[in-house]
Amino acid sequence: MAIRAKDIPLIPGLESINLLTGEASQQAIRWPYLAENKELAPWLTGGELVFVTGINLQRSEQEYYQLIDEALEKSAAGMVILTHSEFIDTIPESVISYANQHQFAVLEQPYSLPMVKVTELICKALIQDNLSSHSLQHFISHVINSPNQLSMLSRHRAKELGLNFDAAISIAQLQPQVSDASDLNVWVFQLRQWLNRMRSPYPLIEDHHGWYLLLPIQAQDSLEQQRSLWQQLNQYLMQQKLKYNLGVSVSPQGLNQLANAALQARQAAEFSQLQSHHSAIVHYLDLGVSRVFAAIEDPQVLLNFCCDKLGPLFHCQEPSLITLKHTLRCYFDNLASLRQTAKELNIHRNTLSNRLAKVQTLTGCDLEQAQQRLELQNALLMEPITIQRQQHSVQGLS
Repeated sequence: MAIRAKDIPLIPGLESINLLTGEASQQAIRWPYLAENKELAPWLTGGELVFVTGINLQRSEQEYYQLIDEALEKSAAGMVILTHSEFIDTIPESVISYANQHQFAVLEQPYSLPMVKVTELICKALIQDNLSSHSLQHFISHVINSPNQLSMLSRHRAKELGLNFDAAISIAQLQPQVSDASDLNVWVFQLRQWLNRMRSPYPLIEDHHGWYLLLPIQAQDSLEQQRSLWQQLNQYLMQQKLKYNLGVSVSPQGLNQLANAALQARQAAEFSQLQSHHSAIVHYLDLGVSRVFAAIEDPQVLLNFCCDKLGPLFHCQEPSLITLKHTLRCYFDNLASLRQTAKELNIHRNTLSNRLAKVQTLTGCDLEQAQQRLELQNALLMEPITIQRQQHSVQGLS
């Protein structure tokens, strides 16, 4: 799918360009960039194939090192240095060695090969690759959003696109924590780069909450092995200082189960947002009984239930009510033990009894009745996801 530095000599018409270092680099090329400035960093956003002609600026070995460092820092895809000219005769061996040490792709282009031809052929290859990627994106998006079993036509289309229809897949939904819409371009680039590094045949799929990421796995892979794949994404995004929430589904055995798996990933991502720490990864199986609540798509059903059972405690802002709700949660966490609850809250048992009496008055729930106690506990569990869906609904209308 993606075009990398090592692919450049394979483009018809560019066979005279030689790859000197970076055979293993998985950085995808987004666009060619002609470097005419002493510094690169201010002009790069990631994925550029940087061309160095030497026409306007003669560089020392140390300055080449600086170029490579800046290109690495900005996630450039590689560097093409034009040689055998009055400006640059050859590339110093020390520069090649430095690039090799940092696993950075450096290519050598003869100056006699016209730049206009080189950039035209590279751009055509990138456009063709993007068109192919869009076809694949459209197909996977169709599969994810399909409510029915896929037809034989879909199986045939998957084969045309080079996909194994029955292959096991791990799918996750990532919801970015961003304050500026311009940051989304950074997200798209970094996520595509990571998928390239993982050699995933599946494209990044946009969703109104964020993106779906798909990774091929072995059918016999354990849950821990699958979790470790997404932990690699966590480490990668931490290096980029990007914060997110991620929900991972039960892995579908083939594209026929992908729509249901995508729904699981989205539901897990919703609960991931409720975690107290940043960049939380939640697996669908971690939801426990919350899977039942997550499957209720109509937000009004959840809202009515929570309001009915919690009364004025639902989404309360008043400090005294917040204290009562915290006390109630602690009471349930301690299996309705007054002694353990009072000890954890560091309050007198009489104070606890008074608080619980107020809860019963406000909610109309008799805590001595197991069924009513269970309903109240479920309402507390459902409250965060209900509030979150309410907020999403309001944002969607604005």
